[in-house]
Amino acid sequence: MKIIKIVLKLIKYLIVTASLAVLVLLIIIASSYKELRAAGENALAGKSSLEKAAGAVKNNNWEEALKSSNEANIKITEALKNLNTIKSKPAFEKITILKNQVNDLEYLLKTADIISRTFSRAVPIAQKFSNLYSNNAGYNFSSLAPTEKAEFFQLVYESEPELNGLRANLDLALLNINRIHKIGVLWPVYSQISNLKQELEQASNLISQATPLLKVLPVLAGYPSESNFLLIMHNNDELRPSGGFIGVFGLLKSLNGEIVSLKTYDSYHLDMPAVGIWKMTPPEQVRKYMKVENWYLRDANWSPDWPTSARKIEEIFYGESKAIGTTTPELSGVIGITPKFVSDLLRLVGNITVRGETYTPENLQALLQYNVEVAYKEQDISSWDRKQVINELLTELKTKLFALETSKLTNLLDIFANNAKGKDIQIYFNNSNWQSLTADLGVDGAIKKTDKDYLMIVDANLAAFKSDSVVKKGIEYNLQKNRDGQATANLKLSYRHEGGFDWRTTRYRSYTRVYVPKGSKLITIKATDKANMDETSISSYDDIEMDKTVFGFFFTVEPGTNGTINLEYSLPKNIADSITNKNYQLLAQKQAGRRTDSFRAIINGNNYSQSFNEDINISPFVQ
Repeated sequence: MKIIKIVLKLIKYLIVTASLAVLVLLIIIASSYKELRAAGENALAGKSSLEKAAGAVKNNNWEEALKSSNEANIKITEALKNLNTIKSKPAFEKITILKNQVNDLEYLLKTADIISRTFSRAVPIAQKFSNLYSNNAGYNFSSLAPTEKAEFFQLVYESEPELNGLRANLDLALLNINRIHKIGVLWPVYSQISNLKQELEQASNLISQATPLLKVLPVLAGYPSESNFLLIMHNNDELRPSGGFIGVFGLLKSLNGEIVSLKTYDSYHLDMPAVGIWKMTPPEQVRKYMKVENWYLRDANWSPDWPTSARKIEEIFYGESKAIGTTTPELSGVIGITPKFVSDLLRLVGNITVRGETYTPENLQALLQYNVEVAYKEQDISSWDRKQVINELLTELKTKLFALETSKLTNLLDIFANNAKGKDIQIYFNNSNWQSLTADLGVDGAIKKTDKDYLMIVDANLAAFKSDSVVKKGIEYNLQKNRDGQATANLKLSYRHEGGFDWRTTRYRSYTRVYVPKGSKLITIKATDKANMDETSISSYDDIEMDKTVFGFFFTVEPGTNGTINLEYSLPKNIADSITNKNYQLLAQKQAGRRTDSFRAIINGNNYSQSFNEDINISPFVQ
């Protein structure tokens, strides 16, 4: 009983003490009521002016937008001065709970101050771009005069420093907003603060993605001098290491935002005349399984590393052209695209009708293949001219793209970004400064170097027609650390052939390479189910330039059957150690053009799975 009385008395004292503390705090806060009220009124006025500025931007009222954003900055600056007066008082300097609350208010006001100043810097940039379109009713790029197009790209070129400044401001605003405590004076509006944080992060990321694009966009558009690109159209229904069979290539010339010319050619129009004149030894696997003794443009993309393939493509293009006496422009670079990129552009601009047939995002690849492989015979078109329809299709696509309203340009940027992630567009520049930006843009298509675990599966369809369109592919990766401390990987590659024998598909024939960390050792490899492997094709070697070990093999899968390739290999000691230290990471890179229906990784008992549409970085917790 005595103990209970002591406890009750203690609670009573605590309640009294707490009540006195709250009373003291209220008295202290009340003494600063005038400054707090002024800070609140100025902050609300600043918020109102910012909202007014945003509304003016939507209406292209740039003068009002700039005026309101400047007014917002003045009001928020005054609010910060009010708060600094409060902060200077001894009670708010020494009492932690009061100090924290005022600091949170200051962080929020500093965030608002940065946003208002950022807005003031951004408005003049937006106004300059808007003014270019003020005199044309179409409000699209194609309606601009040549001088206006040149001015557009000059603005793009000159806006980079401003964008860097805007991003620095946004990052500083995020730094302040991250300091705000969830439990405190701002708790009632914390959800709104969280939303603001998310929007600031999105804006910062958007600028980060746009900055390298703004650097290379003038080059792609031919500003300030003419640009020439070799356009490689990868047909991933006939998969090759860097995207697909090169059945068609194009030459794209641009100047001041205008596509001066864009013409595509059947690759055989270059390769066939060069027979007996042009000489270059092909990779051994191409020679053996394709039964060719020379290396031509159509087979030039043998490396899964796009910069390496692009350089080889250029070398063979120049060599063959010189051999047959064809003049070539000095190339600015090489651009590789798959049909998916074109399909996504169709989805943006709408269907296109050529020669009485309508091409849609869904039927583009199959309909084009039918027309250039089969239908041309029925239409009395020579085999030499059978791919001319591609020129007509791209010409119409170009016209529609340049007629896009400016409101849809963000959709175009999204298409570019998404296709870059999936390697459906890859860009190589001969200028090293421009090339260094392609990695920032995500369009370099390069094999990445890492000291962590690594995996890349590279199929090369060798004389299997367009069978990749009907082969379902899966990857299962199982990594275990043994009692002896060694990390052993079991890799299962599955191929389900859902096609038959016809003009488009046949048995699947692939020379496949598996890229793994340098120093890995192949233990076993075998084909199961209905896969047939050429045992003489199995090899293991180090690719010094890519800093990888490579396992290679050739196999076939008949239509209507399943084939599986199982590999077991050991990994270097640093990978095993990373499992022990629980800092294991895996970078699984996608081969350009490869459709992998499922990817599953089990790392020492931890499961991870998803579809494999782009490079996958996983860092599972390892038990």
